[in-house]
Amino acid sequence: MQMFAIVVSFALTAAAVAMLVPAVRRMLGVIRASQPAPGRSDNPAGRTATMLKETFLHTRMLQWHWVGIMHWFVYMGFLLLSTAVLAAYFQLFKPDFAYPVIGHWYPFEWLMELIGALSTVGIVFLIVYRQRHHPRNEGRRSRFFGSTFWQAYFVEALALLEGSAILFVRAAEWRLDEEAGRAHYPFSSWLGDLLYPSSVDSLENLIYVIATLKIALAMVWLMVIARNITMGIAWHRFTTWFNIWFKREADGSTALGAMKPLTSDGKAITLDDIDDLDEDSTLGVGSIDDFSWKGILDFTTCTECGRCQSQCPAWNTEKPLSPKLLITSLRDHAYGKHDGEEAHAERQLVGVGSKGETAGAGTDVLDYFYNPADGDFVIDEDVLWSCTSCGACVQQCPVDIEHVDHIMDMRRYQLLVESNFPAELNQLFKGLENKGNPWNMSATARMDWAKGLDFDVPVVGEDLESLESVDWLFWVGCAGAYEDRAKKTTRAVAELLDLAGISFGVLGNGETCTGDPARRAGNEFVFQGLAQQNVETFKEYKVKKVVSTCAHCFNTLKNEYKDFGIELEVVHHTQLLNRLVREGRLTPVKDGAGAAKRSITYHDPCYLGRHNQVYSPPRELLQVLPGAEYVEMERHSEKSFCCGAGGARMWMEENLGERINLNRTKEAVGTGADQIAVGCPFCRVMLSDGLTAQQANGEAREGVEVLDVAQMLLASVKGEQATKAAPASSPAAVPAAAPAAAAAGATASDVATKDEPEAGDVTLTDDTVAETADVGPAAKASGGSSLFDTPADSASGGSSLFDTPADSASGGSSLFDTPADASKPAPSTDLGGGSLFDLGAPGEEPAAPAPAPEKAAGRAAAAPPATVLGGGGSLFDIAAPEPAAESPATSGGEPTEPVEPVGAPTSSGTASTPATDTDLSDLGSLFDVEAPASEPAPAAIESAPAEAVADPEPEPEQAAAAEPEPVGSPAPTSGTTAEPATDVDLSSLGSLFDVEAPASAPPPAASEPEPTAPAEPAPKAEPVEDEAPASGADDVPPTQKPASDDAGPAPRTDVDISGSSSLFDL
Repeated sequence: MQMFAIVVSFALTAAAVAMLVPAVRRMLGVIRASQPAPGRSDNPAGRTATMLKETFLHTRMLQWHWVGIMHWFVYMGFLLLSTAVLAAYFQLFKPDFAYPVIGHWYPFEWLMELIGALSTVGIVFLIVYRQRHHPRNEGRRSRFFGSTFWQAYFVEALALLEGSAILFVRAAEWRLDEEAGRAHYPFSSWLGDLLYPSSVDSLENLIYVIATLKIALAMVWLMVIARNITMGIAWHRFTTWFNIWFKREADGSTALGAMKPLTSDGKAITLDDIDDLDEDSTLGVGSIDDFSWKGILDFTTCTECGRCQSQCPAWNTEKPLSPKLLITSLRDHAYGKHDGEEAHAERQLVGVGSKGETAGAGTDVLDYFYNPADGDFVIDEDVLWSCTSCGACVQQCPVDIEHVDHIMDMRRYQLLVESNFPAELNQLFKGLENKGNPWNMSATARMDWAKGLDFDVPVVGEDLESLESVDWLFWVGCAGAYEDRAKKTTRAVAELLDLAGISFGVLGNGETCTGDPARRAGNEFVFQGLAQQNVETFKEYKVKKVVSTCAHCFNTLKNEYKDFGIELEVVHHTQLLNRLVREGRLTPVKDGAGAAKRSITYHDPCYLGRHNQVYSPPRELLQVLPGAEYVEMERHSEKSFCCGAGGARMWMEENLGERINLNRTKEAVGTGADQIAVGCPFCRVMLSDGLTAQQANGEAREGVEVLDVAQMLLASVKGEQATKAAPASSPAAVPAAAPAAAAAGATASDVATKDEPEAGDVTLTDDTVAETADVGPAAKASGGSSLFDTPADSASGGSSLFDTPADSASGGSSLFDTPADASKPAPSTDLGGGSLFDLGAPGEEPAAPAPAPEKAAGRAAAAPPATVLGGGGSLFDIAAPEPAAESPATSGGEPTEPVEPVGAPTSSGTASTPATDTDLSDLGSLFDVEAPASEPAPAAIESAPAEAVADPEPEPEQAAAAEPEPVGSPAPTSGTTAEPATDVDLSSLGSLFDVEAPASAPPPAASEPEPTAPAEPAPKAEPVEDEAPASGADDVPPTQKPASDDAGPAPRTDVDISGSSSLFDL
């Protein structure tokens, strides 16, 4: 028996070694054939410590507590079995063999038996767990969906035998050496008494058999994995050590935060290197050969556990991206191509398959998106562009695979080399390159958020020479400067810093996008250009400390700008505010409206939480708010669920599966919380849109709202209620006797705004970025992937200036609406709606006219324009004019009497007649429709006094501007209009704004009026510097009829608008 055992054991060992060595050489050949991976061997001591900690302590496995504990038992059983297999070779020759020194040492023997028992329990637990969560029960919701099950069963069976073999061989050793006492065999002695005879010869033969069995199991294991080199569930036992040691971050942190630099042939590529690149240099990853050796090692090490898949927001909303399937598909392709397999030889890395619209949502995803049998690619492009870069896969991976880096490298190649990317990103890149922000807004509008604050916000370069004289640079960010909801957060943080006595400055117009969306979309060079611009600004103004409200800006400034030669201390606003509360510089009021009882839940922004490990400060702030009860969502902290905006997904359509923001919003609403707190403007937009959709469908209470942590803290510090129903949200009513001019003169900044829009609210105001014409198609309703998406049904009016509205023209929602009926005077219009085009509908009844007072002599003086056209934003962001009260012409020194308040201004005296005989289908452009001739309107009469309009207390700057006009100045009558310049060649101008404004015609002679008193002065808007008048405008006779009442300029018909990138280029 002994000889047989020896021959079998060594024969199996020889066969296993003969198969294993070529397999290892083959694996190393694939890894070595890949691209260099610089920076993977620094800090060897730290890397070794990280490796030992993660393997022996299972720090990453324990993110799933019970599964992690049971796996640790199995893992330790595997390590101890290795010593048991080695001992088995000696037992073939000496049945009672024991290791010297430790062989009969109590702790060692107890450890062996304890691990043997626990590893057996552990693997049984894991076997049951896999079956309970099998795809046959859970479908694609199972984290084991797509895993190779025969490999898993093989490993589980071997692991079960490993653990039990330790106990069986120890039981036989007990029977052979009973004089040693039970204390050396605490568990196995009882098993030996039940199973084994007491004959020495029988026991020795039994030990030969068990030793041979241990060796055979180990050798069969090695032979099977040698034949299946892509069997990651087995190979990870060996490769994990190396994959952890060579992880990207030498300090042991995950491959999150900063993105891996763009490299070519192992060297980092910058903008300065573009001209020096060889023709065959590759930017990003375009084929499996472009991955670094660390990438191939990642693919080889994947255990197919599916933890990444279970946490991925794309996969959990029925999209085709599974981080696990992505990695395993790349692994199979890498080794298949290296071995010359025909199925992999000609496959391109990214392609487009013949999939159905819902293929990604079902279990047939494997047939269409990953190495499809009828396709010529490895992964479908929808897999690549579904990623939100949230980092959940990297955070969950127990063996430190760097999924996000690999996805971003493939995006870089698709964009920089193939120019293959979602069309919506064109608008994003255009805005970043031209205006330094994703919405293509003017830089001059970056400080609009500060209007109306009761303190001055210092701007570096204007009010400050450098940042050395203040504590912090407040980095506002693009969303904080342009997006309405984010502006509220910006204002709240500025107010809190001011209340706490913290000095800060902003860059104002000198700020530009950090480049995060460009980099996550794959446009590395746009990112680098923006980063270099910001770094130069930082150095010029000596920036050292930065506070940011945007988690994406926070991450980029903190982790990525160091590669461009600057080290910054960057904190998130919740971190700084939490510090100020702890120091007593900000104190929430315990009584009053701000202490109202409500429940709050918090959504972790991915780029604040997983990417930067900031979890406590926002929660600590929320927990000190008086009256607030904090409730946690099921998926929170490291396991938080993405809002769907990261990875440049904010600017992409979301056409596949469920919308990610809706999935997350349902979870937040399910907690029963009254307020959903966020710490990132992107998260706020996405969750607000999701909540609006939920409320519209009746699935969420109307009182639920989304607010930034800073807004909640500010309301608590002020003792106010930070809700939609906040008392401060209702403007004070203007007395009925107040002049209508005061109401008409109120700008949008005077009107109190709700904290969040409700379902059905009109959200297009003159403060919103959404009304800007050059936002372009990126602002279309896209299912939640844009700042301006409508979560509910899409608007019927079209998402473009040129879409035909679903309903009849409503009087001004478009340039092309049908004008008012010619039979009626043009209705008096209040332009305060936020746009030049928010005019009343043609069908509206005009206000009932009042009898013309005999004492009225003319119209009030027109207020100067309230909008600076050079202020950025859009042609449509023109604030409402502020009509003055009547100030008629006076004669001599006759006494005057008070004048009744004037209503809304009436028409100029003529009404336009709409053209009803034009066939729009015959025209090349709607601009080709000739303007109809105007007909004289009935004599203007005085309007009835307008209803009192709710008007908040005027802002200080507006109050200061409300100065009375000189009484003696002549006031133009209502019939006075400017004469258009008809001698200008538009084709010679660079912009429509280059046309010089004509001078206004003098009014016709007015009859001598009754003596009147001076009118009350109207609030005076900020004056606008007039352009030089057109030549000859001063020579218009006083009685000449205004030209604009008779005819408009002839339309140009010699221009092909299809050749222009914009109608404004004409």
